[in-house]
Amino acid sequence: MTPELVVDKDAFCSLSRECETIFDIEKRLPDFVFRRPFDSYCAFEYAYVYRAEFGLFLSKLAALFEDESIHYMLLDPPSGDSYFRRTAFWGGVSFTPSRSVAERYVPVMHREGNVRRLLTSANVGVFWGSSLKWGIHCDRISWEMAVVAVRKDIDVPAISGFRCMDAEALSNYMKSLYHWKLSTASEFMTRFLVNYPI
Repeated sequence: MTPELVVDKDAFCSLSRECETIFDIEKRLPDFVFRRPFDSYCAFEYAYVYRAEFGLFLSKLAALFEDESIHYMLLDPPSGDSYFRRTAFWGGVSFTPSRSVAERYVPVMHREGNVRRLLTSANVGVFWGSSLKWGIHCDRISWEMAVVAVRKDIDVPAISGFRCMDAEALSNYMKSLYHWKLSTASEFMTRFLVNYPI
């Protein structure tokens, strides 16, 4: 099995506790999904998470925050016992050392075989670094978007190469997704902008 996949239950429990210091795992966008406020937020299309460049972005974040490792946890479907019974790992991933994520991201997160492709089977998942100073909440199933939370001196577009959506761009994006029900897009925007000043 790929070494980044968390197969040890004690390691998974430790990772889960760490995850919950950054994320409120019961909440979903557009609600505030982090345990504490961060200085800066960047909203971007979920499609970026599928790209190999996303692994490079994670590696750059880890370097800036001096993370020893980068982690990923499935929230929907939920990680844990039932996920383990189906896949033989707990639904958590650890890239250690953190610099390995740049080259290992695609082989791990898009893996085929006994383990389903993580990113395409995940409805909601989260990334964070061992410094506990940043987090990324990714929602594929409802909103096709992700939110990065960082300190104010981190220029996410500059180090990632992808576009952070401002309020107007996000509104247009939501309207394109929910063109058949604009009230849903409008309600999302109202709630999102209360929680995330972008």
